[in-house]
Amino acid sequence: MGQGGFTCHQFVEAIGEPVTVALRSPIPLETGLDVVHLDDCWHLVDPSDPGTVILEATRWDVDYPSTNAVTIEEAAVAREAFPLTADTHPAPHCMSCGLGEHSLHVHAGPLGDGRWATPFRLPNWSLIDGEVDMSLLWMAMDCSCGWYISHSGPEHRQAVTVQFAVDVHHQITPETDYALVAWHGDYAPTWDGRKRGAAAALFDPSGTCVASSRSFWVATG
Repeated sequence: MGQGGFTCHQFVEAIGEPVTVALRSPIPLETGLDVVHLDDCWHLVDPSDPGTVILEATRWDVDYPSTNAVTIEEAAVAREAFPLTADTHPAPHCMSCGLGEHSLHVHAGPLGDGRWATPFRLPNWSLIDGEVDMSLLWMAMDCSCGWYISHSGPEHRQAVTVQFAVDVHHQITPETDYALVAWHGDYAPTWDGRKRGAAAALFDPSGTCVASSRSFWVATG
């Protein structure tokens, strides 16, 4: 199954408007997908099965919760408490949060105040024709919220993203350290049945928020 953050970014880039994306069906790998523009939304579909909506985007008034800045040093301490190992990681080969040499190692851990954090750095290979591949940031924000959603609080539950939006406020520079923070945002801080919401913020070394996201999740079990 394809990575939600990566595919959402590619979908939103094709649309070119401020949208929030609902993940409706599993994302197929190595499959050419079509963007279909309807009256009030866009669908991402497999042309061999156009009746099944994979992603659905709708216009929205951009609205992201904010949080206090976290230093890169604080984020590094939090990452030391990352709760997964090679034996328990659900996606060890993920380019964003996996354990491989070329992963971005988005391994968020608890800060101690209810939020989770990890240092984040884009490598030089994230540049394509001089432009940063922002799909990597979308992946990282998705994964950081995933760790927060699944492992913060007394109930540890695997979950999948069902709604996702990202906004980049300032340019992001490769080979520069940032602090990536995930928390409940303006959602309830605990599970509501099988549902839970999260937000993420990326801070540069000066404490400026350079990117924000919000997402909604559903437990798989």
